[in-house]
Amino acid sequence: MLIKNHQKDRLPSELTISEFAHAMKQQDLSAVPPEKRKAAIFDHFMSVMADGIRDPEAKFEILMSQQMRRKNA
Repeated sequence: MLIKNHQKDRLPSELTISEFAHAMKQQDLSAVPPEKRKAAIFDHFMSVMADGIRDPEAKFEILMSQQMRRKNA
């Protein structure tokens, strides 16, 4: 069995849990069709995550991944 230390692999962030929750609540899904809500929530999650990350390389990687997902959707 492999045990992984998730805290060691964690990227430093500016957001606390409550700030993250508040940022996620800001998304308005009323105009999003039900079949696209999962993708919209994930896209918003990636934006919030990229805004809070301190490491510029990781932030760039997250934003590029987000752009690729948008292009392929």
